[in-house]
Amino acid sequence: MLKDYIQLCWFSGEPHDLPTDRKFLWINIGLYLLFGLFIQANISDPIEAFLQVFLEILITLAFMAAIVFKQDEGFYNFERFLTAILVCENFIYILGLPLAFWFIFAKGTAVATYPIYIAAFLICWSLAIIAYLLKELFEFNWQTSISLSVLYFLLTYLGSLGLLLAVGI
Repeated sequence: MLKDYIQLCWFSGEPHDLPTDRKFLWINIGLYLLFGLFIQANISDPIEAFLQVFLEILITLAFMAAIVFKQDEGFYNFERFLTAILVCENFIYILGLPLAFWFIFAKGTAVATYPIYIAAFLICWSLAIIAYLLKELFEFNWQTSISLSVLYFLLTYLGSLGLLLAVGI
């Protein structure tokens, strides 16, 4: 099952044919939480990191539900879409984990900016994967898919940070 979902990261495979399994979905939610906590905890304090990653998951769920149910696709496609997003995000997180260490150990050196460039590439790749999923699963055009992908990124990552700042954490 993982192989079927990982193919999406390479823009291959058919999202409509993906199997769904709630246990696999919950495993990916847990992995997303762990990877996000690890990366965020290296940037901020652990409590703030936990709150931000938890908010990211809630915003992701709300965003996906809004798209799926607006399209009248039903809960079956919600699970498939959410699992696909989380597997691809977890894949990007795995690729980004060494960057966290590189960034920490390279501070003040000539190679300190390289992790930032690679992280920017990974973010763009993540946005492209989400746009691909939106286009394939819901038959949006590319412009709509890319716009929704950017909106998802802004709401999820900047929205969670903004909420934390708004409440004073």
